[in-house]
Amino acid sequence: MSEQTEISDLIGSDLPSEGKSSMCFEWHDGPLLAAMKSGYWILLDELNLATQSVLEGLNACLDHRAEIFIPELNKTFSIDSDTTKIFATQNPPREGGERKNLPKSFLNRFVKVMLVFINYRYLRPWTKLLLIMVFT
Repeated sequence: MSEQTEISDLIGSDLPSEGKSSMCFEWHDGPLLAAMKSGYWILLDELNLATQSVLEGLNACLDHRAEIFIPELNKTFSIDSDTTKIFATQNPPREGGERKNLPKSFLNRFVKVMLVFINYRYLRPWTKLLLIMVFT
């Protein structure tokens, strides 16, 4: 995420159709909506760099509703909590780069894990294990 990220970058938008003779637009899913539809795991990286409008757009899929409404399609898409998992990362605001504290009401939707230092020598066996789990 960054301050330039818009909610349409995540959920999708109407884009010009490719290969058609007349100028027309059609809906193209963004990576968040595509992952939700497919039941994939979702990583929202550097969430505390997102603008307030993006956080508000993500609100319904992170609270008890577990859904997102797309006004352009007049359709609601629900998250299958059995398959789709949403993860978010952030660096502490003291590290700069326009990072801000997320509201506590927003943070309470996540389990918080703080990593102070990672020694890659210890991480390497876990990486292999995770790759085996993901690809089998």
